Amino acid sequence: MFVLLVLGKPTGLAAQGLDKTILLQGVGPVPLPVKPDIISTTITLTEQPEIILTAPVETGLPGSSFQTIGLATSRLGKGKLVVFSTAAYFRQPLVQNGQVQKLLVNCLNWGSSARPKRVQVWGGDGTLRSFLTQQAGVKLVGTATALDVTANVLLLNQEVTDTLLLRPLEQFVRRGGTLLYGFPPSSNPNAPGQLNRLLVQAGIWQSAYYTLQYPTVHFLSASPAPAYLGMRNILHSLRTHHYPTVGPWQGGELFGYTLETAVAQLAPTSPVVQQLRHTVYYNSDSLLVPTPERPLEQGKGPRYLAYQVQHRLLDKELRAHLPPTYQAPAAATFPGAVPAAAPRLTTELALPVRVGPQGLLEPPPGYRRPHSTGLYVPAGEIVRISLSAADAHRHLEAQIGVHDNDASHLATLTREAFNLTRRFELTQGHTDIYSPYGGLLLLNVPDTSTLHVVRLRVQGAVQAPRFERGKTSLAEWQQTIRHYPAPWAELASDNISLTVPAARIRALDNPEQLLAFWDGVLATEAQLAALPLPRRHPERLIVDQLVSSGAYMFTDAEKIVVPNDTYGCQNMLDVNYMQQKGSWGHFHELGHRHQFHGIDFSGLKEVSVNLYTLYVFDKLLHKGLYQEFGPKSRQQVAEEVTRYLDDAPSFEKWQANSSLALCMYLQLISSFGWGPIEQVYRQYRQLPRSQYPATEAAKRDYWFSAICAATRHNLGPFFKLWRVPISPEAEKAAAAYPSWLPPEMQPK
Repeated sequence: MFVLLVLGKPTGLAAQGLDKTILLQGVGPVPLPVKPDIISTTITLTEQPEIILTAPVETGLPGSSFQTIGLATSRLGKGKLVVFSTAAYFRQPLVQNGQVQKLLVNCLNWGSSARPKRVQVWGGDGTLRSFLTQQAGVKLVGTATALDVTANVLLLNQEVTDTLLLRPLEQFVRRGGTLLYGFPPSSNPNAPGQLNRLLVQAGIWQSAYYTLQYPTVHFLSASPAPAYLGMRNILHSLRTHHYPTVGPWQGGELFGYTLETAVAQLAPTSPVVQQLRHTVYYNSDSLLVPTPERPLEQGKGPRYLAYQVQHRLLDKELRAHLPPTYQAPAAATFPGAVPAAAPRLTTELALPVRVGPQGLLEPPPGYRRPHSTGLYVPAGEIVRISLSAADAHRHLEAQIGVHDNDASHLATLTREAFNLTRRFELTQGHTDIYSPYGGLLLLNVPDTSTLHVVRLRVQGAVQAPRFERGKTSLAEWQQTIRHYPAPWAELASDNISLTVPAARIRALDNPEQLLAFWDGVLATEAQLAALPLPRRHPERLIVDQLVSSGAYMFTDAEKIVVPNDTYGCQNMLDVNYMQQKGSWGHFHELGHRHQFHGIDFSGLKEVSVNLYTLYVFDKLLHKGLYQEFGPKSRQQVAEEVTRYLDDAPSFEKWQANSSLALCMYLQLISSFGWGPIEQVYRQYRQLPRSQYPATEAAKRDYWFSAICAATRHNLGPFFKLWRVPISPEAEKAAAAYPSWLPPEMQPK
């Protein structure tokens, strides 16, 4: 059966929703796989595919669940496709489940009316084959390497690595065969599978994006797919000017990802892309631009949704052919315009190289670490970079701009919400670089590089305000540098780099004093983390108009992003304010950089981070343990602990409430001081990564044993009351120490 896709409403069987009726006939709740099996992300790119079942996703945040596709169908030529988002249904234990078996039988009957059905299997296990022959009553044919021309159905649940098989697979389906496909765990989750080259022709795409694992049994949902899921729903939203009001973890990212993937994978002349262009009145000369004065907001008219589509269409055009002199309409407001009269320079640079891991949260292998140049590339202008012959093969990269996080899923947009950076490989001779948005010029150096200095010549950039502690003269800063014309500036020391709007530093008289304070913060957090000094490279804090995580600030393996407001930026640059008040948010985000991510057990991400926050308040600012955003007094700690103990305490409650869990640590620090925590973290720092505890239980035992040894007390009763599980072996080993409980937990 062939489905013709035309502008307007879809036609054919899939459009009528009959696939779902047939496939789910007599089928009860279908269980989702549990760990270690996964659910990948299936995207429907056109109106032809039908979403049959969806998978619920719980993020752990209140009201933030969403759905992703679990099973979809489509057509290609005379044939059919049934696409599962996991291969787990084709092997034990799920293939032994009665509801899964009924669903598979329905898929086989829907796929072929032949009696008996001739089914070829690529992948799967003996349990699948037994089910097919003994319960589904099919005849297995063919081998595991070549298509059998007599097969009616091909059941595939392994990676297709041989591209020569794709053409025969396509012919098999187009001639009338049915493909039952279960997405297998990918050997490279960041690379789309080869089979997508076939699936995309049927309007389907699969990736490991949003790979999901379920610790306990959940079930697929047969309810109608939510409005943010699938291109058919997205096109309906466009036609009705209704954007599904969802947060970033309630489907907003899947909505955007579906749009982005469809525009990227479909031909510009495809019916879906043409519908997108027509519906949002796409014209690259008159695009919507979000600004603080006129933001784009979900649920307030069609502009928000039109912007989402317009930008993706433009981005595809620009990435296919980017005119070097093209200036994005949004560039003038963010990241900002460069005055036409600003001098374009030719300059020689010698940049000291600082790369390599330092035992903190690290980027993945192959990361190229950014180094500032103090220069800015104006939007739509060509800048030429020349390398020495010796450095031409060092895998160096020029980067324009620092705002690389996609924030398009946020409910309110006040600037261009997508990745604004551009990157260029630097080769022998010269390389011309350019960007429709412009931005600070960075040189990215592989983290494994042995270079000490990189020399380069830059032609056409403008000067950006940049102050380096211990190197830049205050007089030169005050008289000249802070007035350089670029719209973004940098303040840097050996330990920290602050990237901020230049307007924020025009009146800053003493960045030396400011950076001395931040160096003190970094040194204090490094002391608790037992981090060897000096640092191999500075921590990067970047100010942004949109914080893409949806949180107020966020930290990843490459940087910390803070908002461009009074608390996030203005206070950060006010040394008097910081010395008097401090900043829970900034100290907290820097704490994330210092946590022992491979040793801390589940539930500690937002708990142990605040040990660093409090350590700075206590040790550097001398303001004690009790602060505005944490428990405000020892009495409040006691009251919170009492409420917890009186209300069915459990480890799950402890893990879900970071403020409560922090009270447990505050009880220890209040009684024993910081010394035991410092001692444990020195032990953590000295532990080779190969010896990190391998399981959650082992991580809890390791922390328990270490803190008992450091306090020289048996904390078994303390952990037991808090309901933090430890093994009998660890508890027995601590029994030689005297038992300890804080006053509020002692028997009355």
